[in-house]
Amino acid sequence: MHRARHLIALSLALLLTALGVAGATGQSQTPPVAQTPPMAEEVTLIVLGRAVNSQGLAISEAEVSLFVGGERQPLVSPDGDPVEEIASEPDGLFRLVVRLPGPVAEAIASGRRPVAIEINAHAFRETRLGVPARLLAWSSDHLYADVGEVIMPRAFHPAFFVTLIIFLLTFIAISFRLLHETLAAMGGATLLLAITYLPGSYDPDWHIISFERAMHHIDFDVIFLILGLMIFVAITGRTGVFQWMAYTAYRASRGNAWALVAILILTTAVTSAFLNNVTIMLLIAPVTVEIALMMGINPLALLVPETLASNIGGTATLIGDPPNTLIGSYAHLSFASFLTNLGPLVIVLTLLFVGIAWFLYRAEYRKARTNQREVLEAHLAEAGRIEDPVLLRKAGIMAVVTLVLFFLGDLLQMPPAVAALIGAVGLMIWAQPSVHDMVQEVDWTTLLFFMSLFILVGALEDIGAIQLIAEGIGRVAGDNLSLAVLLILWIPALGSAVTENIPFAAAMLPVAGYLTQTIPGADNNVIYWALALGTDLGGNATTIGAAANIVTAGIAERAGYPLSFKTFAKIGVPATLLILVVSTLYLMVRY
Repeated sequence: MHRARHLIALSLALLLTALGVAGATGQSQTPPVAQTPPMAEEVTLIVLGRAVNSQGLAISEAEVSLFVGGERQPLVSPDGDPVEEIASEPDGLFRLVVRLPGPVAEAIASGRRPVAIEINAHAFRETRLGVPARLLAWSSDHLYADVGEVIMPRAFHPAFFVTLIIFLLTFIAISFRLLHETLAAMGGATLLLAITYLPGSYDPDWHIISFERAMHHIDFDVIFLILGLMIFVAITGRTGVFQWMAYTAYRASRGNAWALVAILILTTAVTSAFLNNVTIMLLIAPVTVEIALMMGINPLALLVPETLASNIGGTATLIGDPPNTLIGSYAHLSFASFLTNLGPLVIVLTLLFVGIAWFLYRAEYRKARTNQREVLEAHLAEAGRIEDPVLLRKAGIMAVVTLVLFFLGDLLQMPPAVAALIGAVGLMIWAQPSVHDMVQEVDWTTLLFFMSLFILVGALEDIGAIQLIAEGIGRVAGDNLSLAVLLILWIPALGSAVTENIPFAAAMLPVAGYLTQTIPGADNNVIYWALALGTDLGGNATTIGAAANIVTAGIAERAGYPLSFKTFAKIGVPATLLILVVSTLYLMVRY
C-alpha cells in the first residue's frame, strides 16, 4: 500500500515536471502562424456589417464598396448582377459579396493583401475601414468577415441647413396659422423632395430625402387608425347621441351652472379618451353655446373648460389625442399600456380641473339664471332626440368589439389600426350607410397633414438634426433618469404651448427613443409617458397648442364670442402649470 502511494507520487512529479518543461519551451518559442488551406480556383469573399450613427441608430441607403489591395472590386448584387456598391438596408445592415481568384484569396487570408470597405451616406462623412485578417474565417472556396457596427461621423452639408430652414418655416406657418396646416406641411415636404431631385441629382451634398425614404417614414399604422376612427365617429354622429349627451348633462345638473360645468368636464373627458377630441368638440360645442346663452352666461365659461377637459381626457388612451397615437405607434405601446399607466393620473387631473374651472370662472357661474330651465330643457330634449336607435345599437355593439380588440392587441399582436378598421368597416357593412357620404365625411386634409408631417420629421432624422437634439438633452441628463423625465415632460409642454403639439410630438419621438435606449432604468417607458403628458397637456395653455383648441375657437367666433389668444391663455396657462406640476409628481413617485 505504501509502495503504491509512492509510485503515484513519483508519477505525479514526473507529469508536473514534463508540463513545466513544455510551458517553458512554449514561452520561448514564437506562436506558429496559422496556415491557410489550399484555395479553390475561384473564392467568394463575403463581408457583413452594419452602418450606424454615433447613437447606434441605423443608417439606411448608405453606399458600401469593397477594396482589395487598394483596388475597388466589382460586387455581386442579390440578383447576381455586377455592381460598384451595395446599399445598406433600413436596419443599416449590408452584405458585400465579391468573387476572387484563388491566389488573391490566399493572400487575403494570410494578411499579405489588405481588404477595406468604404461607406458613403448623405449627411455623413465618408468612412473607410480596414478588414484585418484576424476577422476572417475561411473554407476552400469561401472567405467570411463580420466587421460589426461601423460608426459614421456626421457631416454638415448644405442639405442639413436647408432642411432645418424648411422645417422651421413650416413650423411657424402651422403654429401661427399663416397657411392651412395641411398646405404648409405638404408644401414643406414637397420642397424637400424637389431639392433632393433637382440640385441633389447633380451634387450629393444637396440630397435630403429620397421618395423611397419619404414613403418609409410615413407611419401607416397611424394613418389607418385615424381613418378607422373617423369613419366610426361619422356613422355614430348620425344617431344624435352626442346632442342627447348634452341634454342629459343639463337635465342632471337641474340648471345649476356649477353642477353643469362639472358634468360637462367629466363627460367630455371620458368620451375624449375613446373618441377623437376634435370630433367631440365639433359635435358638443354648438349645443354648449345654446345652453350657455339660455342660462345667461358667457359661452366661453363652458367652452374653454370643455376644450381643456377633452385634451386631459384624451391623454388617457392611445386613441384619445393625436400625439398619443404617434407615440404608441413609434414605441409599440398598446392601448392597455396607455390606460394603465396614464389612466389613474388622468382621473386625478380631471377631478382637479373641475375645481380649477370653478375657481377661474366663479364670477361667471354666479350670473347663471335658472328661470329658463324648463324652456331650455324642452328645447334640448327636442334637439337631443336619438334619430336612429337601431343604428345607435349597432354602433354600440361595434364600439365594444373595437375596445375589446384594443385591449387584446398585445395578446393577438394586432396593431391598433387593424382594430379600428375592423370596427369601422364592420359597422359600415352592418349599417350600410352611403359609402360616398362616408368617404366625404373622412377628414382627408388631416390624413394628408399627418403624412406630410412624417416626411418632414423623417428628413430631420435622416440629416441628423434629431440626433443632435437627443445628444444635447442626453449630455444634460447624463445617467440621471429623473432629470431626463423632467426635460422630456417640460420642454415639449412649453413647446406645445406656443406651437401645435402634433408636429412637436413627432419631432421629439426619436429623442425620447434615444434617451430610453441610453439611460439606465428607462426601459419602463417612463420617458414616453412623460412625452405624452408634456405634448398633450402643454397644448392646453394656448389656442394654438392643440387642434381641439383651434376648433373651439372657430365655433366660438361664429357664435359671436371671439376666443382670443390672450383670453384663452388667462385660463389655460395657470391650469396647465398646475396640472403639469401634479403630473411631474406622479411620474416621480410611480416610476
